[in-house]
Amino acid sequence: MSRTPVLLCAALALVAAAAWPGSAAAQRRRSVPARKAPARAPVPAPAPAPAPPPATPTPSPSGAPGSSTSSSGAPPATQPAAPPTALAESTVDVDALRQEYLALRDQLFRSRARAAAVASSLYSTKLRILLDYGSSRFYTVTRATIRLDGASIYDDAQGAIANDRAPRWDGFVAPGRHLVTIRIEAAGKDDQRFTTALESSFAVQAPAGKDLVVKCAAKDEGDIAYQWQRNEHGSYRLRLDVSIESASRPGGQGGGRRAKR
Repeated sequence: MSRTPVLLCAALALVAAAAWPGSAAAQRRRSVPARKAPARAPVPAPAPAPAPPPATPTPSPSGAPGSSTSSSGAPPATQPAAPPTALAESTVDVDALRQEYLALRDQLFRSRARAAAVASSLYSTKLRILLDYGSSRFYTVTRATIRLDGASIYDDAQGAIANDRAPRWDGFVAPGRHLVTIRIEAAGKDDQRFTTALESSFAVQAPAGKDLVVKCAAKDEGDIAYQWQRNEHGSYRLRLDVSIESASRPGGQGGGRRAKR
């Protein structure tokens, strides 16, 4: 009998015995605990890399702390600024400005001369207005005004018309008809409760190329300011006398004609 079948049968028997649950080999395998793998130690985190040191600027040849050089080692080329005096002389032409100033001044003088010529031909009559107040002993002039064609030409609140007879206005007007308005406000010296306001308007005719003189005299001959306290009786007597006279200028022809009102 050959050995091969015998050996095969023995191997099968051993395998069956080992696989059988009740066998001793199986019990030994169950009783032996499984080996645990050893725990690995935690890997430490890598340390941060140190920061690089700050770069130090390369000193310039001149030793200035803020200067730097180019890659080739030579400092950047800069052009020097022009001096202020040279710049001013190059941009401003003094002679041209002087010539322009002289031309403008000549134009201004010629314009003034033309304006004076036009004014002398248009406003060829010289008008003079005089105004005085003849009752300054009993009344105080608080305000006096003169208007010519609606425009105010004299306004005084110091009582000047009661102190002298000086001209109140002297100027040129166009020939023709003009309207003069005079207003005088006064208050009694003995009793300031009594006040007056005298206003009057009149027309004048200005001849061409002549002088026109208008003389006005105002007064109040009433006595109410001092008489009322005695017997409660008094009166107002307001008056405005106007005298108008034209006069030829030296070298002119003809005489003046006088008109009164």
